[in-house]
Amino acid sequence: MNPDASIAFLMIKPCAVSDGHIGDIVAAVERAGFSVVGIASRRLTADEAGLLYDVHEDKPFFGPLVDFITSGMTVGLLLSGPGIPALRKLIGATDPALAEPGTVRALYGRSLRENAVHASDSSERIAYEARFYFEDCPRTLTADVLRDAGGADRED
Repeated sequence: MNPDASIAFLMIKPCAVSDGHIGDIVAAVERAGFSVVGIASRRLTADEAGLLYDVHEDKPFFGPLVDFITSGMTVGLLLSGPGIPALRKLIGATDPALAEPGTVRALYGRSLRENAVHASDSSERIAYEARFYFEDCPRTLTADVLRDAGGADRED
């Protein structure tokens, strides 16, 4: 891993998984200069979704968001590369209808809620969300990357 690279977390949402866009999204991320250093798939429970989206728990869209994110499989990607601003630019605006053409959400999002991907928006959220998503994975390069980035404390 490039020591100057930043760690980022991206989750492909159930709509993009069921629409067959995992490969398209991974390819877009790699073309943008990111390397996939961890990958896992999981179907989140309502409790897990609540933890992942805890920053939105007081908002009116929280319940429907939890229902959607638990409706199918997700794919989590731990990325090394240009950093948060580059990833946020690549994925586009939250609403696919407002996203710049060619961004992940413009290409693969269905609606404001079913917008194809979730990406962490700060280094603190990356540490929390990536650890949350990957902590139950078997020991892999992902565990090593999280530990090296200060996001994991277990030694296997």
